Amino acid sequence: MCVVGVDGCRGGWLAVALTADVATARVFRHFGELLHAYPAAVAFAVDMPIGLWASGRARARPCDDIAKKLLGKRAACVFIPPTRAMLRATSYVQLRAEGLSVQAYNLIPRIRELDMLITPELQERVWESHPELSFAAMTGTPIADSKRTARGQAARRHAVLHAVGMENSQLDALWCSCRHAGASYDDLLDAVALAWSAWRHTMNQSEVCVGEPPRDERGLLMAIRF
Repeated sequence: MCVVGVDGCRGGWLAVALTADVATARVFRHFGELLHAYPAAVAFAVDMPIGLWASGRARARPCDDIAKKLLGKRAACVFIPPTRAMLRATSYVQLRAEGLSVQAYNLIPRIRELDMLITPELQERVWESHPELSFAAMTGTPIADSKRTARGQAARRHAVLHAVGMENSQLDALWCSCRHAGASYDDLLDAVALAWSAWRHTMNQSEVCVGEPPRDERGLLMAIRF
């Protein structure tokens, strides 16, 4: 059985695939290429919004509000996504007055690419997740330090090694396989954590943030599973 954790990165999409005894990491320029590379994967946990408001000002989805509450002081890690209408924007100037953060604006190319591919049927195995929720589930509480700090990175490395059952050498090998392809070490740790959430989903142990309305205008589930 294969599961995949996917994190957007400078080079495109970083995928960490886990099977019973092997872990691999690879960067793909396009999400469609990633899907075709893992035809047998039963679950993809993706750190990117799936299921969007159609239009209007940028505003939290019910699942975003629930995720923020779960993360407490780390709630700022959950970005408010653009609406589907905002995906057509070509500059941040167009969206600043609509309440969208610059961080969320920078994600628009990735969100647009995924939104063009995803369907309610495909979403049964390709679903939105969030690495900070995955780390919180691993450790029992949100990791207090930012992943940009040495303490935060060390805590996340320890969490994934313990939860996934990897050796230091295995994680280092994954890093060597993707470090020159436009991925950061933070991206790798996030992708491993997402893969862990995908794996525990197959064990019927995952949790999900969902609210009302649960689906967008295209029938896509607005939910964050971890």
